[in-house]
Order: sequence, then structure tokens, then C-alpha cells
Amino acid sequence: MKDFSFFMPSNIVFGAGKVRTLKSFIPSNIQRILIVTDPIVYDKCDIPRFVKNSLSQFKCFVYKEIEENPSFETIEKASHFAWENKVELIIGFGGGSPMDAAKGVAAFCRNSKPVLAYMNGESLHNEPLPIIQIPTTSGTGSEVTPYAIFTDTGAGLKKCFSHPKVFAKTAIIDPELTYSMPESVTRNTAMDVLCHAIEAYLSLDTFDLNDLYALESIKIVIENLPKAIDKDKDGMDAMAYASALAGISITHASTILLHIMAYPLTIHYGLPHGLANGVLLPTFMDFMRRRSTSPEKIKKIDDLFKDVGGIRSFIESLGVQTKLSEHGINNEEFLKYAEETIVKDDVKITPAKIDLQTIHQIYNSAF
Repeated sequence: MKDFSFFMPSNIVFGAGKVRTLKSFIPSNIQRILIVTDPIVYDKCDIPRFVKNSLSQFKCFVYKEIEENPSFETIEKASHFAWENKVELIIGFGGGSPMDAAKGVAAFCRNSKPVLAYMNGESLHNEPLPIIQIPTTSGTGSEVTPYAIFTDTGAGLKKCFSHPKVFAKTAIIDPELTYSMPESVTRNTAMDVLCHAIEAYLSLDTFDLNDLYALESIKIVIENLPKAIDKDKDGMDAMAYASALAGISITHASTILLHIMAYPLTIHYGLPHGLANGVLLPTFMDFMRRRSTSPEKIKKIDDLFKDVGGIRSFIESLGVQTKLSEHGINNEEFLKYAEETIVKDDVKITPAKIDLQTIHQIYNSAF
């Protein structure tokens, strides 16, 4: 059996209505709190009322200007806001972007150099502030990972920040907060869950225990995503659980080639992150069936999808077009995207021989 280390320091609190228990997870010495969110969640979840009802005894600040795929500049501004207001705890409230932003703010508000320095590998001088994460979508699993993805708008690239101290102290996964998701958001974020689980299962860094989480997540998605899209509450509860499982899986095994191939589609065309992954997934799996060094795992995945007609049929049955051309993507830039992708570390843990030409061919096959 392969040696492994399994580290999950976050206290995971799961269940409908659990967000109302937030106060009990705030340490007694904390007085000043920053909620990091986005404008949509701020309005939909009525953050001012939430603060009044749940956090009235604390000095609370709200930073709500987090955009989808937050930029270095946004994280810099939010971190300065946190520093100015001498906050002691960060709450990420929303989807992947606010939760990732919460990690960046927790880390960078206590360290004086520009965000760019830390994104380029500079070590943190001071430990991040404690974080509580409250997801409102079932997608990124960011509530249980030490990763945060930010956009370098100048370079036109997505970059990953990782630090073991940006794990949430507590992740409150309350499926009720996902019930108001529009159908498109439910579908797109679920594509991210599915791809996280599949990629973690295939990763060269995975191990037997981690595979249990990944496979269970895949099974839950297959059974429950169609129901969740139809607003079935049991299905949506299950998807919140699947998202956390997949997040735990990528914490220990990361994502592989598929995810980093999707990044340019989001940066250059605005294709939602989860959707970009879902569009590429069937073509990526076609490639892996031919070239993977883990054919038994590819077969295992295919067997899971057998009753729903295979991966491509399953994705398309959800209303997702699986050709890049159907999403307005221009194939003239594929070589450039391949060049941006080949240098990423996720290539090295993909169980197949990958080179620039391979990535270029996958893009073209998906077109």
C-alpha cells in the first residue's frame, strides 16, 4: 500500500440551519470580525440582517466587492481594509470566489509586502488570521481546502496560493444556503465538484483513503445532480456533501491537467469556471482512455457512468454543450493556451505522458 499523510484540520459542521450556530464557533477572545462576500450574496442572504441577528455582540465589518475570479488588486484592497480595521477573524461567506478571497485576506492583511510577492512564492512573515467559511454554492469545496485561486489580470493568468494556515478553523456547510441558487449556477458549480473528484481520483498524488472520498463524491453527483437542478432539496443537500468530499480529495491529491486547461477559457472568454471544466471533461476522458497510465481507474470511472450512458451523455443530459465552439471559443488561441498550461505543476501529476502537442490536440478535439 502507498504511504500517505491525511491532514484535515477544519471542524466541519454540516446540516440545514447550521449557519445559525455560527456564534458558538467564534473564539471568546475575538471582538472584531470581517465578512468577505460578493454583492449578489450580500443582497440575497441579507448580510446586514444576518450580522444583526447572529453577530450583534461583535464589531463587524463587511467587504462585499469580491468579483468572480478575484484579482490580485481586489485581494490587495480587501487585505488593506482588514488591516485598517484591525480585524481578528475572517468569515468567507459565498461561493468559491469569496471563500478564496477570505483566505487571501486572512494571509495578506498581516503581512506587509504586495500580494504579487506572496503569489510568486515569498514566505509569509506572520501567520494568517483564523477563518470561518460558509459556502452558499455546492462547487469549489474551498471551505475545506488550503488553496485559493486569484487572477493576475496583467499577465492574463490564474494563480494558486496555498498555505496550511488558511484551512478554515470551522466550515459551516448549511445546504439551505444553496437552495436559492439559479439553475445555471447549480449546474456549473456541480461540474466543478465532479471534475474535482475525478481529477483527485486520477492524480498520481492520491492514495487509497483519499480515493474513497473521491469515488463517493462522483457517485453522489451522478445520483443527485439531476435532482438538484430540479430544486429537489434532498438532491441539493447531497450536492453540498459531495462538494465537501471532493474538496477534501483535492486537498490531498490536487487537480490535474483538466483543471488548468480550463483556466484560459475563464480568463479570456469569461466561461464560468465549473462550466469550462465540464465542457472539457468528456474530451479529456477520451484522451485518458487512450493514453492513461492508470487504465484500471479510467475503467472504474466509466463503470460508474455506465447506467447514465457514459460521461458525455451525462454532461449533455444536464444541458451542457460539450464542444468549445458552442460556447464562442476561438480555436486560433489554442496553442497559446497550451503554452500557458504546460508549465503548470498539475501536468506532472497527471497519469499520462503530456507535452505541448498533447494539450493542443485536446483543445482542438474539444472544439
